[in-house]
Amino acid sequence: ITQAFQFVSTGNAELGFVALSQIFKDGKVTQGSAWIVPANLHDPIRQDAVLLDKGKDNAAAKALIEYLKGPKAAALIKSYGYKI
Repeated sequence: ITQAFQFVSTGNAELGFVALSQIFKDGKVTQGSAWIVPANLHDPIRQDAVLLDKGKDNAAAKALIEYLKGPKAAALIKSYGYKI
């Protein structure tokens, strides 16, 4: 996805499928033009966070997981076009 965005954003490709978060902020497309694929044309794309056993005692890892569960992270995630 990042490489597709690089090609499109530099003009080396006329169009491409890129992550919505790369061109979307606060409810609008921030650069170029876009066609957002309607949700009824694809299965939801789930993105999850997990805390591995190796990090279970890592305070920073635990804090990140708790942050991701909170309202500030939810608002930020939504501002880039993702659904929670």
